Formats: sequence, structure tokens, C-alpha cells
Amino acid sequence: MGSRAKCYHPTDFMDIPRTDLFHGLFEFLPSAHGRGTLTSNAAAPRAIPDPQTGRPLRVASVELSDRGVCPSCTQLGSGGYVSFVSDLRLAFACPSCRKLVWIAGA
Repeated sequence: MGSRAKCYHPTDFMDIPRTDLFHGLFEFLPSAHGRGTLTSNAAAPRAIPDPQTGRPLRVASVELSDRGVCPSCTQLGSGGYVSFVSDLRLAFACPSCRKLVWIAGA
């Protein structure tokens, strides 16, 4: 009789917060209904890599919002905004896209 690997379905881990998304700036709490929610991460890094150059960008502020529109998927709902020191860009953490979407500065 051969050994069989157990198959895990993603719903087995629905209640485990993920910090691997959004460079660890937020915790993503998965939901059985698709779109998860974000919470602040006490262990968030003080800098994240610039998506174009890879150089570290120092985080100025992180803010959760109940009402936001993702620039990528245009979903209305909760999300998180990130601003940076000496950089005019913002980033939006979208629970639907599950990615950090960069917004050009003024």
C-alpha cells in the first residue's frame, strides 16, 4: 500500500491572517466570500522596495479606509493607503487584487 499525500484546499486556511502580501504593511484576513479585509500589522516594515528601482522607500504613513476605490480593479470597498518619505507616490493595498497598486504623485 503506497503512501498518499493529503490534499489541502485553500478554504482549510481561511482564518489564518497573511502578512506576505503588501510587503508586510498590512495583515490580510481571508474571507469565505472572496474579498478579504485588511488590518494594520504591528510588525510592519519601515521601508519597502520601489517597484521600479528596488531601492528602499521609507514609509511615512499607513492608513486603513472603509471606503476606497482600487485604481487597478475599480472595486469599491475597504483598503489601505501608504505614503512615503520624500516620494510623491501613494500605494493602495487592495483586498480584491491582493496587491499593492502604485498611484502617481502630483
